[in-house]
Amino acid sequence: MRTILRTVPICPKPQSQGLENIPKNESVIFVYNHVILRAEPLWLALGAPAKPVIRFFTDIKLADPTSFSILKRDIRESVFTQKFLKKVDRFRWTKATLNKFVNGLAWFIIAQMNRFDVIIANLDYPTEKEEITRKFKTNYNALKKCVRCLNENIPIAIAPSGGKTYEGAENAILNTTVPTLASRFYKKGKVVKIVPCAIKERPSIDHSTYWRYVSDRIIFYRAFRQALHLLKIKSYRRPRLTIDFLPPLTFEKSNPTKEEKLDFIQNLLQSIYDNLKK
Repeated sequence: MRTILRTVPICPKPQSQGLENIPKNESVIFVYNHVILRAEPLWLALGAPAKPVIRFFTDIKLADPTSFSILKRDIRESVFTQKFLKKVDRFRWTKATLNKFVNGLAWFIIAQMNRFDVIIANLDYPTEKEEITRKFKTNYNALKKCVRCLNENIPIAIAPSGGKTYEGAENAILNTTVPTLASRFYKKGKVVKIVPCAIKERPSIDHSTYWRYVSDRIIFYRAFRQALHLLKIKSYRRPRLTIDFLPPLTFEKSNPTKEEKLDFIQNLLQSIYDNLKK
């Protein structure tokens, strides 16, 4: 899948910077900025070294059939514009056709996520006792899988803000999974390398700019637009999708307090945010 996405122009192709900052043959945690319903995890997978394969944290909604209706709604909102949806919903046959397409895509995603070796986490805030127990079990299994991967020097990737958008690090929804894992390994005399990753979209990729990125991967289209620009017929500014792999950090504390964990994550997010502003 990674090879197809890098070869066939169906999505933007990221440019990687700072690959020398990624430790080799060590336990590594990639920490990246992530906007909900956006494709930053995909860009990171395409921009990072192919081997060893990264294990990504994934929201349970992408893998649990009981969350089918939520996934359908997310697909509609992220893939199609509101203007397009309003036009389609005006007619019964177009609405039914789109609904079948979204249903098929949702089931396909659920099936593939259960085949891929991802780390499934529950990011909800349940109130029912049964749901709370289910969340604890899911996240406990996720942590066990993290430990197993890091023991085998298989990198994992997580957005410490919990997958929710932050405009500035000071507004982040903090999550202490990263320092918790690092401190657990430090107790055993092993240091985990934490690599901050700044995924930059210039311009931001959305419904209106996506095709600019895809078209730019077609060499004939790009050459034509650049020729028009040189002739001053029509201006052309090439879109850029870059991933900055920043120097790795460590969290070398065996029994950290909650405040120490939060402080580390706050500084980690701030380093990513500062790089994004450049």
